Amino acid sequence: MRIDQNLNRSEKSVALPLELLQIEETILTYRQVCQTLHKKISEGLQGGGKGTDGQSIERRLKKTLDFSLGQSLSEQGRLLGKQSTSSCFGQVLQEAGGVCTAMGQNLVQYEVSMEQLVVQELDNILKTDLPTIQKERKQLDQLVLELDTAKARLHAARQEDLSQGGPLTGAKVDKLVEDLDGMTRKVDQARDSLATDMMSFLAKDAELAGLIAKFLNFKLELHSSIAEQVLVTQPKVETILRSKRGFPIFGSSLSSHLASFPLPSGIAYPIQLCVTRLVMLGLEEEGLFRLAAGSSKVKRLRAELEAGLASLPSLETADHHVLTATIKSYLRELPEPLMGAELYQDWLQAGQLEGETDRFDAIWNLLQCEQLPKENYRNIQYLFRFLHEVSRLEERNKMSASNLAIVITPNVIWECEAVHDPMDMMVGSALAQVVELIITQYEWFFQNDASLPWDHLLPTTPLGLYQSPLPPSTIANAPTTMERKGKGKKAPPPPSTPNVTSSSPSSPLTPATHRHKTANQPPSHAPPSPPQSTPSLYPALPPSAFPIPAPRSSKPAVPTKPVGMLSQDRSAKEKETTQL
Repeated sequence: MRIDQNLNRSEKSVALPLELLQIEETILTYRQVCQTLHKKISEGLQGGGKGTDGQSIERRLKKTLDFSLGQSLSEQGRLLGKQSTSSCFGQVLQEAGGVCTAMGQNLVQYEVSMEQLVVQELDNILKTDLPTIQKERKQLDQLVLELDTAKARLHAARQEDLSQGGPLTGAKVDKLVEDLDGMTRKVDQARDSLATDMMSFLAKDAELAGLIAKFLNFKLELHSSIAEQVLVTQPKVETILRSKRGFPIFGSSLSSHLASFPLPSGIAYPIQLCVTRLVMLGLEEEGLFRLAAGSSKVKRLRAELEAGLASLPSLETADHHVLTATIKSYLRELPEPLMGAELYQDWLQAGQLEGETDRFDAIWNLLQCEQLPKENYRNIQYLFRFLHEVSRLEERNKMSASNLAIVITPNVIWECEAVHDPMDMMVGSALAQVVELIITQYEWFFQNDASLPWDHLLPTTPLGLYQSPLPPSTIANAPTTMERKGKGKKAPPPPSTPNVTSSSPSSPLTPATHRHKTANQPPSHAPPSPPQSTPSLYPALPPSAFPIPAPRSSKPAVPTKPVGMLSQDRSAKEKETTQL
């Protein structure tokens, strides 16, 4: 009977008109979007669905990566603190542990808020609103099917009435018409109810957008709280780091090194410490600065300096060559050469000058040049004063000014951007002549030398024991560029040629060990008296504040000439001069 009814239908009823079908398609898209958002947001919550009561929160907190990391950092920091209360690493670990622990707490709070106010709302929509619409749609389809069945029955009854024309058939038709009208009303009511729910759901578009706005607000609150915690902790960490400012020492800029520690002498700590110890040991050791030292001993002393544990008592076992090798290593690893990064070409041109007076003037002006920082000038003066003293004992240590210049030059003058061939012997010879002349005539080039003790204002305790640097200030009383006359001005007359037969006492500018030299003898006129207004070299000076330097990006140039070759060249020149 049912098959016949379906076959006798004239047309099938439409459940929804075109406009409602379009709305239905839109709602299906909303459903897909909400399902995706619910899934992805829930996946991003580590403790999702684990409860929001006190014990659940505590369990979730312990499983949070940030909270677990924070607890571990704090524990390791306390462990280091027990071994060394001044451990910068341990203190920073504890501060970082506190931040990570707070991050974990903020994360749990964020997840709970997301679950209750975003995920739960999406869950209600997916489990309540959309299923209701889907259920009403199925009911409408069922009613439409029943409506079509009623239509088919009425159609069949009318056909039978036309063929028989009996009163019973007419009563049956009337009953079917009444049933059809009732079914039509049910379909209309179901359609209206479905349309109402669908349109009500579309009206929630702004509400759904508000859920994502809440999501963003919770994200903002999470990250803002984390950022605020980090900002509060950052000054504490910076304060801790300042207690270890200036390490590492090797490879750091000279200005940063002097600003990071209480070094009122203005002399780099490795240089002054090693020079002071060398003077205590005596400068008669043969081959100072030339003979190699044991690499393991040098590495150990470097490590001791880097750790902030080096002091005069700790250098009792260090021999001459370990100390001189450490000085050279420090100078060579400066980011910029001690003699000035921008003055390489000027030093080279000064060494290539033929006239001795012109060479004296050029070197004098370069030492007064504004491009040579005053902290560099101060350390050059200290270093070359020491080299001058070493050369005075040439007969015992076999280190003349010429020999010292050969081994020291590559460590104080190099080309930052290589243009010349590093194996060019003429370049190396010209630069070495500059250094040799400064060593030989030190007292003339540095007429403001107060000749203070080598350990003047040298810290008596290791640098690592200082917990905080001196407050930022400007180096005072150091020879400024204006006090050093400025580049381009005429130098004072060079020192006079020493006279061996003179009955006057030997001048400190011309020690006995140098009287036989002729290569760098200055013109024969009297030296000027030291200017009275020039400040002394080693007053107590608070260092300036400089930032911690970046790691070295380039290495100094390699030595341009072996020791023997340059000595042979100079010997040949001296022979030619003698023959002429």
